[in-house]
Amino acid sequence: MNMSSAGTPKAMRNMNEMLILNRIIAGGPQSRADLSRETGLSKPTISSAVTQLIGRGLVKETGRAENAQGRKATLLEFNRKCYYVIGADLGATRIRMSVADMGGEICHYKQLAMPADHLAEPEFRDFLVQGLEGLLAEAGLHWDSIQAAAFGIPGVVNPADGEVSELVLPLRGREDVLKLANLAQLLPVPVVTENDVNLAALAEYTLSGAEKSRSLLYFSIGEGTGGGLIIGGEIYRGLGGGAGELANVVLGAGRLEDILSAGGLKQLASSIAAEQQTAPATPLLAGPEGSAEQIFNEARSGNVLAESVLDAYCRLLAEALGSICAVIAPDRVVLGGGIGGNGDLLLHRLEAELAQLQRKPRLSVSGRGDKDVVLGAIQIALQAAFGRIRGQ
Repeated sequence: MNMSSAGTPKAMRNMNEMLILNRIIAGGPQSRADLSRETGLSKPTISSAVTQLIGRGLVKETGRAENAQGRKATLLEFNRKCYYVIGADLGATRIRMSVADMGGEICHYKQLAMPADHLAEPEFRDFLVQGLEGLLAEAGLHWDSIQAAAFGIPGVVNPADGEVSELVLPLRGREDVLKLANLAQLLPVPVVTENDVNLAALAEYTLSGAEKSRSLLYFSIGEGTGGGLIIGGEIYRGLGGGAGELANVVLGAGRLEDILSAGGLKQLASSIAAEQQTAPATPLLAGPEGSAEQIFNEARSGNVLAESVLDAYCRLLAEALGSICAVIAPDRVVLGGGIGGNGDLLLHRLEAELAQLQRKPRLSVSGRGDKDVVLGAIQIALQAAFGRIRGQ
């Protein structure tokens, strides 16, 4: 709004409508009389603005108030189905995408295998757009219902310009197609991009009651490692978006990603199996055919060797967390990813290893599995969508 139009009747009506809409969104179902008392606007002004908001599909009438006497007032609430947003997780091997209403409730969710490395950029762009259009078709929606789309990128996303770097190995070479300017050209709606682990951290912060914490570290451990930081309710991105890139942190045993990733866990298992020559070496632990998941499954079945592997692994993980927490001192640490999600085997070991920390964070495991990034993408897409609605 420019200064010359700021005091016009149309501008004032728009301001009143947005004031009322914000009240309804924040306060839940309310009557016209409630809105008049809370905003100080006259009843005719409220009535006119509400009529406009209902006409735009942003507000709907819902039921009657439980007033003790007299005619029961009609309640108004925000219409969460007025528009929708898209959230997508562009993973190393899978694309997870969802469409959600304006209340953040997922209406449809799907997964696609990430196409092979040899797929050229034009074909990859077509694949992505077709996947999103298929998502909308399956949800019974069209682009005119979508207010914003957000993408989680498995690499460093520069907050200044949306440039992408340090992509995970399977996606190396696709930095150009995944940068914000190029993704925005593909879709007919505003686009937001963010580091995938940052989005997982945001989802954990906003959806699990962690907002009571002043700071949160989401530590994703799987085929790779990464961290997402929430400080004062906001994603902390650092210089060039590089905050939370924990892979290159060096511990006594080596580079963090080399020792804590799935590959590092399997190497640790092989080493311990070789050292404990008196015990029969379980092939799933010591052989090349083993996997991190199998190590956890063996530990759950009572395999002594697997348990000793996890003891040693958690000592390394505790060393990493102790070093990181000495710098960040988060209120809460949440483990995620294919390895980090095994809270039943990791948390009690970590609690014991970190018992001597002077400032010990609360430890937990994400309960949303592989949807963390998608849910975080929905959150930032909603922020963009509400900004767009309020600017209309």
